Amino acid sequence: MSMSTTSIRSFYPWKWDIVSPRLILYVISDVHLDGESSEGTLFDDRKNGPAVAALCDRIAREDAELVLAGDAFDLTSMTPPRKGLGRFYEKMDMRAEPPPRLPVADLFVRARGANPIAVEALARLSSRVPMTVIPGNHDRHLGEPGGAQALSSIGFRVHIERSVARKIGERTVVVQHGHELDEGNHEREGTGEAMTHVLHHAIIPFLREKGPRPGVRMDPSRVVALRPEEAVVSVLERWLDEKTFRKFFRNLLSLLAQNGYLPRVAGILSPLITANRVRRAIEDQDRLWESTAFTAFRALQGRRKLAYDAPRPDVLVFGHTHILDWAVQERGKRGDGLYVNLGTWTERCFDASSPPDLSLPLLRIDDEQGRLRVSLVALADQGRELQRFESA
Repeated sequence: MSMSTTSIRSFYPWKWDIVSPRLILYVISDVHLDGESSEGTLFDDRKNGPAVAALCDRIAREDAELVLAGDAFDLTSMTPPRKGLGRFYEKMDMRAEPPPRLPVADLFVRARGANPIAVEALARLSSRVPMTVIPGNHDRHLGEPGGAQALSSIGFRVHIERSVARKIGERTVVVQHGHELDEGNHEREGTGEAMTHVLHHAIIPFLREKGPRPGVRMDPSRVVALRPEEAVVSVLERWLDEKTFRKFFRNLLSLLAQNGYLPRVAGILSPLITANRVRRAIEDQDRLWESTAFTAFRALQGRRKLAYDAPRPDVLVFGHTHILDWAVQERGKRGDGLYVNLGTWTERCFDASSPPDLSLPLLRIDDEQGRLRVSLVALADQGRELQRFESA
């Protein structure tokens, strides 16, 4: 039933290769359970935790498997920058004190405290059915020494795999997070991680303490929901008065440079770097969903090898981009291939003023009399089916 995978460490109460007449696989991605319990949170447990709990009950009833396809937790948002945060607070005349960098186990405890409904439901489910967790870029710690033990300390009994491969309906299904295709996030403590640290521990505290200019209403939860994260520069250029923005931008660039997001020279020459140049620099990141899809198409056609020595897929599932995507590829005698990107379970904002978008996307894959069936639904819209694919 299961195929070879890249397994890191397992905490599971029974044998993995369960004999079952039918395999049902559920996949969700980018839930981003973090440690915030107020404004600025990525996942709203009071609003969306019940959806997680209901999904867990459904999976248990069907005796299915759940794959959390990366960034189930957002440990990077709970971690401050390594350098320069106190100096940033001082330069911006803030009263805030830099928080400590916590051990991984403490970060998971904080995530459970801020998201009790979702975390407890998932932990209970992990002792009832097979559950596999893929480390993403925001919870890469799961694939590092001590990460699996830290997750088990809050009740999870799971497999941790960088790449999941299953044979369903005579078709090969491969699930990965997809950050391996993102230059800023494919390495530990890369530029994407530095930006996340700075966004949550410098920009959001600044907005909370100082607020925007008169006549502007500010919601930190919408700011953290912006994708790409760098879009915050354009937003703050509108929300702050000109003098404050220039001061903020200069010190922000210095902080980013100290933490590896920009070359060190950027911190020295920050007055010469304009907001327009920063906006141009994030255009490639904004097109990430397209480049990720292009790579997926090549993998489905057998013209691109996937990371972790994954087999050639018939169905390929990524997350990471926070943009839902669905594409069928014609492949002749091999049969049509399918690419799915599962977007995110967080609220996603295209700008900082309009209401956030939320779909809670869920992928269900099973076989019916030897035929593969794939269904994508939006749990936030009463489980409305968005897409369906069936093999010939």
